Amino acid sequence: MKKLAIKSFKGASILALAGFLSKILAALYRFPYQNLVGDQGFYAFQQVYPFYSIITTLSLIALPNFLSSLIHASEQPKEETHQFFQLSLILSILSFILLSLLCQPIARLMGQEKLAGPLLMACLPLLLVPFLSLYRGRAQAKQDMVTTATSQVIEQLVRVVLIICAALMFTRLSTNVYTISFLAMLGSFIGGLVALIYLMISSPFKFQGLFTNLTALKPKGQIIQKFGLSSLVFTFFMVYMLILQMIDVFFVKNALMYLPQIKTSNQAEILKGIYDRGQPFLQLGLVFTTSILTDSLPKLTKAGRISKKIWNNVTYLAIALTVGLVILLPEMNDVLFKSHEHVLSLQIFVCQIPIISMIQLYHHDLFLAGKNKVSGLILLSGLGFKVLSVYPLTVLHGLNGAALSSLISLILVLIFYSLYSKKFPRQLYHLRFWLAILLMVAVVMIGNHFFIVNGRSLKLLKLMILSGLGATTFFKVFRMKPKDFLN
Repeated sequence: MKKLAIKSFKGASILALAGFLSKILAALYRFPYQNLVGDQGFYAFQQVYPFYSIITTLSLIALPNFLSSLIHASEQPKEETHQFFQLSLILSILSFILLSLLCQPIARLMGQEKLAGPLLMACLPLLLVPFLSLYRGRAQAKQDMVTTATSQVIEQLVRVVLIICAALMFTRLSTNVYTISFLAMLGSFIGGLVALIYLMISSPFKFQGLFTNLTALKPKGQIIQKFGLSSLVFTFFMVYMLILQMIDVFFVKNALMYLPQIKTSNQAEILKGIYDRGQPFLQLGLVFTTSILTDSLPKLTKAGRISKKIWNNVTYLAIALTVGLVILLPEMNDVLFKSHEHVLSLQIFVCQIPIISMIQLYHHDLFLAGKNKVSGLILLSGLGFKVLSVYPLTVLHGLNGAALSSLISLILVLIFYSLYSKKFPRQLYHLRFWLAILLMVAVVMIGNHFFIVNGRSLKLLKLMILSGLGATTFFKVFRMKPKDFLN
């Protein structure tokens, strides 16, 4: 039993590392991609990205985890594995057919019919979901996390390389941003296909019996029942930020058309592309705080609660990273995107980082306590406010309003969680922490004022130096070392 526990912890750490690498790659490739295709090209990619990302979350985390737990709990694991595969296959095919038929109407709702092609390609990975989930779920059930982790990194690497290749083609062969978005999404599908080939080679599995009795509804209904509320809320939380992005996809560009300075659809798309620059910054900020929590999950499950140290580490790190990002964003926007435009909207956007990080803590706390229904309702309330507020706030305040709609929605979710849990983040009362933040801000601002350079390379070097000085100041004054956040 002890050996199994050690193996589980090691496996979870391997998956956490793979997830960390994949998220870093997913954030970093957006910077060169935007530089190659421009703001309108970035818009065309980001409009369909949430569809793809929700699909891959299912095949990477939600469904493999469910299948793994199903195999462990079942007296007839082989039969239930077959039923799981059949159900996921039927639902994936039906979903793909439905979305294929609705691509044009959905693209019109987004405000650009030319997005129908990229959207269709973004939905194509649905056909891989049953197969990827099957292999990854079976591997996880055997405590073989290395195979799943390797497939995840392979998928992301192939995907990133092909997306950048598509962007390079834009600079030489085509000027159509929607064609490039289509090719970028095709690269994402190929990445999933290569990962599946790797899984098939490394984990041979006989498909005998998988396609029999596809029309038998009763056992499939039992599988759905076993999915349960906790799995549903877990999956909902995994795709929560993507759903917020998807709401922006349908409302922001259409709302921007009502701004007095916007005369054409192209101008609105360029503006939405500028707004979408916030996503890689947000992802980079979250990747560290999320990794702390992900790496701790096996221990949390065993302990039944989130320790005070994890609350401290995630909250302190999230706030410090966000403050640093907000101060340096004008320079970062200039270095990474060659533009100072609409920096305030990006600064508002990245303020989501500490809010999301604390929401994760509350959500996992309630998840461990079995309070899934309450957690689901709280999350739904945030989406409800986002849907109601994003359009009017964008019409009134442009990109700042769009960013505020997400930030306020998440703040409401955080307030509801804290009220229900009767647990207010006490870390916010730590005076030495705020002193460390203030001194970090002072050092960075003074350095930024006196350290004036020209050229993107020198500005990038300046950013690295200022970031290092700011981080060193924070950790010295706060009397913590960077490694303390990971222990």
